[in-house]
Amino acid sequence: MNKKTPKKHSTLSNTLFALKWQFKIAPGYTVFTLMQTVLGDVVTLFEHTFLTAYIISCVEKKKTLTDVLYFLIPVAIAVFIKLMLGTVFDAYIAPGEREKIQMKMRMRLYEKAASLELARYDDAEFYNDFVWAMQKAPDHITGAVGAFNTLLSRITVSIIAGAYIVSVDAYSLLILVFLVPFTYFSGRAINKRAMKMQEEIVPVQRRSDYVSRIFYLADYVKDLKTGNISPKLEKDLSDSTEEMRAIVKKRQKPIIALNVATNSAANLIIGGVYLSYLFFKALVLGKFGLGQLLGVYNSTQTLNGKVLTAVSNLSEFQNHSLYISKLRRFSETENTMEDNGRLALPAGGDIVLRNVEFTYPGNSEPTLKGVSCSFKKGEKVALVGFNGAGKSTLIKLILRLYDTTGGEISYGGKNIKNYRISNYRGCFGVLFQDYELIATDLARNISADNKPLDIKRADEALKRSAFWDKFETLPNGYETQLTKEFDEGGFNPSGGEKQKIALARVLYADSDIIILDEPSGALDPIAEYTLNKTVTELSGDKTVIIISHRLSTTRFADKIYMLANGEIIESGSHEKLIKQNGRYAEMFRLQAEKYR
Repeated sequence: MNKKTPKKHSTLSNTLFALKWQFKIAPGYTVFTLMQTVLGDVVTLFEHTFLTAYIISCVEKKKTLTDVLYFLIPVAIAVFIKLMLGTVFDAYIAPGEREKIQMKMRMRLYEKAASLELARYDDAEFYNDFVWAMQKAPDHITGAVGAFNTLLSRITVSIIAGAYIVSVDAYSLLILVFLVPFTYFSGRAINKRAMKMQEEIVPVQRRSDYVSRIFYLADYVKDLKTGNISPKLEKDLSDSTEEMRAIVKKRQKPIIALNVATNSAANLIIGGVYLSYLFFKALVLGKFGLGQLLGVYNSTQTLNGKVLTAVSNLSEFQNHSLYISKLRRFSETENTMEDNGRLALPAGGDIVLRNVEFTYPGNSEPTLKGVSCSFKKGEKVALVGFNGAGKSTLIKLILRLYDTTGGEISYGGKNIKNYRISNYRGCFGVLFQDYELIATDLARNISADNKPLDIKRADEALKRSAFWDKFETLPNGYETQLTKEFDEGGFNPSGGEKQKIALARVLYADSDIIILDEPSGALDPIAEYTLNKTVTELSGDKTVIIISHRLSTTRFADKIYMLANGEIIESGSHEKLIKQNGRYAEMFRLQAEKYR
């Protein structure tokens, strides 16, 4: 699989991407929050700055109360509407909308993940982007939209405040021409150093978080209690904390110094030089009154503060952009596996491999080399061999989780690429070696879909998988919750019980072709005997493919293929291979020795 160089996206491009994503999911919410943020800040500017200046001007000019009310009442109404709408929206509408946005974003990511070929998960860069996208993308999409709303609000307020300042005293423009760039570049310098500090902290924080997870995840409890790793981990945690403190101590000093210098200079300019200038023009030259003086001065303070916080917003945009870039790389990933087959699936058929070659992406050595074999309809076929022989890879190719890099695989006499992937895979019931049960009720774990459980079929599947005796002891039957993830009264099955439930899922599906990868790995001898009996009793029209290291399971197969180093080195029935006295016979004798 050829790797394309990921397209780089700018911070602006990623922010616009976030806006489009959220707008498609919740257009009303997106527009309302933008208006609420911008208009809310504008109303606050009028309330705190212009209204006070207007009232003082009215007092100076001895205007009537009616004149005051002409401006006071509209501002009061605007403030009331802002508060009421904000309260209702934040309390009753926003929580549900935010949850809906998060859910729909995650569903889009899940659908994308489900559509991607397995080979993508072998790409470390892709998998990293995938994990980041799943964990962080929704928060950073909404975060980027919120940051955009805030920035637009600050720009709007700055324009209104600046226009008011210039309308009262055009010469104040000279102060603004100096003050705004000074504030902007000072803020950028502070922001740059803060980001540098954060970049140094992140890898140390990740190490600290990893150690913390070891202490609270159940996966590590037994090792922590029986081993002597805890002191070492505690030291790692302490070292990480000290390293982060050292970084903060080193990087914080220039940041604090710049902050103090910037604020001191701004206060000196605005509170000293500029305020003196305004008093001179108002009191000595009489160019404007005290009300306008107060309005201009407060507007200048507001403008300076908005510019400074807008600059600090840039780091927020850049932070969100890093995550959104990963999301975009993930969402723009395309499958290289073609899925344009149009042939109808036959009602059963033989699976035939001809000179199949396969090399995993990124590897130079092939995993399978010139493999030719067949799985006839109704046959019970076993794949055996040592670890790394290529057995599981062969199954992945048969399922078309990967495409062959050489040769072909056919089903019903046609290349499997001529069928739609989803239709083709629907022929199989598969128990993978690394199967997983889901933290939900037993019924859904067996049916593996949202359709009502067929109790008769489920009962039969549990009996054939040797789980029936345990099932009869469960007080809630098929409604029993598996694991205690969400239910303290849930049932935590043992390793063997998990395997029996997973096997029952495959048997319940009643597929034409059944693939069992190490089906007896966690079973006790009695359960293994039941499994062997189940496999041999499966109706003759079902094809069964078994991968197993335990040859007591494979001896009942109609045909056995033994693999080594990616090639089939022996094939035939159990009796034939024993008489042949090759590698299979050697492996069988070694295992049989254990039971003497």
